[in-house]
Amino acid sequence: MTNRTEISIISTAESALRKLKRSDIAVFNCKKEGAAFIFEVKDKDTQKVFAIFDKPCYNITVIKKSRKNRFLGLLAVRAGLVAGAAAFILSAFAANSLVLKIKVSGSGSYLEPEVRKIVYDEGAKEFQPISAFNFSVATGRILALPQVTFCNIEKRGSVLVVDVQVDDEHYGSANLKPLISDCDGVVRNIVAVCGTAAVSVGDGVKKGDTLIYAHTLAGEEEIECLAAGFAEIECAGHAEYFAETENDESLKEAFSSILLEGEEILSRSHSVNPTEGGVVYFIEYTYLRKLSINLT
Repeated sequence: MTNRTEISIISTAESALRKLKRSDIAVFNCKKEGAAFIFEVKDKDTQKVFAIFDKPCYNITVIKKSRKNRFLGLLAVRAGLVAGAAAFILSAFAANSLVLKIKVSGSGSYLEPEVRKIVYDEGAKEFQPISAFNFSVATGRILALPQVTFCNIEKRGSVLVVDVQVDDEHYGSANLKPLISDCDGVVRNIVAVCGTAAVSVGDGVKKGDTLIYAHTLAGEEEIECLAAGFAEIECAGHAEYFAETENDESLKEAFSSILLEGEEILSRSHSVNPTEGGVVYFIEYTYLRKLSINLT
């Protein structure tokens, strides 16, 4: 790159060259144009030349800066533009590495609160880097949600898109209410796949009590969601059975009369009282009742 500056002064060539020679300044491409003497010097000598011809009569000016100085000047003038471009590139890179929005789509979008909770648990949050997010674990947990048959998670620009599809048979038919107890008893097991458990093992409950809430926590925010899960409640019951005679066969028939469809008898006891025409078996028993919501 040329490092010479072209200068013009109002002076005779002889007088100007003598002054420049005394200061050991090399001169290149000399020429005369009317009263002006035009020449080139190395950039490092430019300030010296202006010092030598500092009197007003010389009328010294720079005609053309060297290519090097023109380039540096251009960079100086456009420093703001260059800085802005660099800032844009850095911000674009940063934005691409951050999650600015999380979008839940598909026929399973009604599961959004629980899907978001899983995504947050596995390391993805708005305005944070995607590098901490565990795609595979989050996908597996979402596939374990009720009725979910497909899940795909991908980052599109700064948006994390979670596509969730559910079984067509259940699409639009999900019960969005909480799980309510239909009996009195003691909770022996409670599993909330979606939503929030309202009771703990060992709690006593009454008919009409909520077992699983249709809401969940996303951070510190409580948001509505699908309630899905089951509860097992130990209940107590009693029954009477009439028999003509008191014997083992009659007792077996009395116990068979308390068998409940789909429910497990935990314990039973009996007493027998005579009555007109036979006996009456009085049976006390406990059984396990299972209640569920939105489970296939």
